[in-house]
Amino acid sequence: MKIIVIAIGVFFSCSVTAQTRDTLLLWNDKVPNETREKQRARQTDDTSGGVIRLTDVTNPILTVFKPKIPNGSKAGIIICPGGGYKILAIDKGGTEVAEWINSLGYTAFVLQYRVPNKQQGALQDAQRAIRLVRANATLYDVDPQKIGFMGFSAGGHLAANAATNFQKNTYVQVDAIDDLSSRPDFTMLIYPAYLDKGENRSLSPELKLEENTSPFFIFGTVDDPYGNSSLVMTTALRDTKIPVTLHMLPQGGHGYGLRKGNIAAETWPLLAENWLHKMVPPKEGVKFKRTHNFPKIVEYPKNIPPKKDVWVFLMAGQSNMAGRGLVEPLDTISSTRILTINKNNEIILAKEPLHFYEPTMAGLDSGMSFARNLIKEVPENVSVLLIPTAVGGSAIGQWIGDSLHRNVKLLSNFKQKVVLAKKYGTVKGILWHQGESDASPQGVAAYAKNMSILAKEFRSAVGQKNLPIVAGELGNYSKKEALWMALNRELHNYTKKDKNFAVISAADLDDKGDRVHFNSEGQRMLGLRYAEAYLKIKK
Repeated sequence: MKIIVIAIGVFFSCSVTAQTRDTLLLWNDKVPNETREKQRARQTDDTSGGVIRLTDVTNPILTVFKPKIPNGSKAGIIICPGGGYKILAIDKGGTEVAEWINSLGYTAFVLQYRVPNKQQGALQDAQRAIRLVRANATLYDVDPQKIGFMGFSAGGHLAANAATNFQKNTYVQVDAIDDLSSRPDFTMLIYPAYLDKGENRSLSPELKLEENTSPFFIFGTVDDPYGNSSLVMTTALRDTKIPVTLHMLPQGGHGYGLRKGNIAAETWPLLAENWLHKMVPPKEGVKFKRTHNFPKIVEYPKNIPPKKDVWVFLMAGQSNMAGRGLVEPLDTISSTRILTINKNNEIILAKEPLHFYEPTMAGLDSGMSFARNLIKEVPENVSVLLIPTAVGGSAIGQWIGDSLHRNVKLLSNFKQKVVLAKKYGTVKGILWHQGESDASPQGVAAYAKNMSILAKEFRSAVGQKNLPIVAGELGNYSKKEALWMALNRELHNYTKKDKNFAVISAADLDDKGDRVHFNSEGQRMLGLRYAEAYLKIKK
């Protein structure tokens, strides 16, 4: 078995910099079914849309992109650019994607498959590429059982074709590498095309699904002229009982890659990252910075909704309401119906983390989950405005006494935010989570009374004596478990005196490992339960 690895300068005419990367030749000798001589792919003169287009690929290659900080999963992902089987959009659907994959800690391989008009040759290249990566698993520190295949547009068709025809040898065996499986362990299709060429726009006949077909992630948009491909592929996978995750946005079109300014281009990477973390999770102990998934862009609403259509909720309490969970990509997907404020009191589209009072500690809270679940149950004209006021480490007595805590006057700040809230909408409720700082015998004994005092202060500031307040229990994971459970009982006792005060359970939720703060899944579940409890009060 002979593997040729060469280091070449990867650059194109419109690139600013060049970088040396390993490149693997798929076929050391003759390329199957190729009549033309081997040559370097030719870049076309067409650079419209800022896209680098390659054609006349007669010597297929894999370019290796190694992550600067591997995430420990040892997964490798082969990327197939699109281009209608005429050209390869090598940057938009290839190298740019590989660099994003690297930023997640995964190893990427960009495939230059044969074009133009060589679909059978492209499938041969795809099968060989999967086998070649497996053969080089040790060299590139990837697990041969964690090889994924990812395709865009026509590259999506190629990825699907390879993922469903791995039992079929499309070329005569060349060497021992071809003894390895060409089945990808997972497959990702981004705005795929040509998957619905069957009768009445059904699944293309060359795609042969079976029970051993790998799990799929599929992303598309309704307004994509090739959008039906995502739907028929998903249906076929579902009917064959193959795990599949489909995301379809209303708008976005086709061929957007990762480039900013397109809602689909800005959404699919977040969803794909979350799916990848479940499919090939980073190794425990490999930690990203707390801010790794924080949103890079602040989005302002094009139009602020009419005041009558804005429901405002104030988030108050201490660190579990301020948020200490790990922000994941799905937590940063904005909705035009979910708003918040920044530190300058400007209205922006909400993304986690919401709280800004403790920038060195902020993390995932329950706010976005609450709002997402709430807007499913209220009229479509309603938008939700989340106003953060929680500050970590604050005791309930400090709230009542308007203490200056971590540079925030707790009750005064709350009242100031109420004034701001009324400028944009109607205050509909308060989300409260607090008590960790009151987990002492004295604090527990006084908690129900203090909660009554503070609830009155909150409602007075808003001007609604029956304003709904929903509180969350403390978790069941503390070293002070007996005191935390006693405080939870005090919260429930208080609900007997206040019909507009509800308490949601946290008994089944986990901490993030510090025995104080909820993990990300726990925060999202709290958000769901806050929404359910609020709606129950309002009935």
